[in-house]
Amino acid sequence: MIYEPAVIIAVVLGLVEVVKRIGLPSRFCPLLAVVIGVLASFISPSGSIGLTIMVGVIYGLSASGFYSGVKNTAGK
Repeated sequence: MIYEPAVIIAVVLGLVEVVKRIGLPSRFCPLLAVVIGVLASFISPSGSIGLTIMVGVIYGLSASGFYSGVKNTAGK
């Protein structure tokens, strides 16, 4: 499905935001996003384990980059 990566990135972003509001320091949020992204990539594996992990890292980095981009644009 073509929308799957966008949905997974949005879910990763949402989960990281929830954990951040619970009390996780902001400096750990990108690392958490990558971990959640890797775990989420196993929902629909992309072939080999290595490729699936790489896709998960991309999900996590995309989620953390999207968050910082919106944050900087909003001026917060």
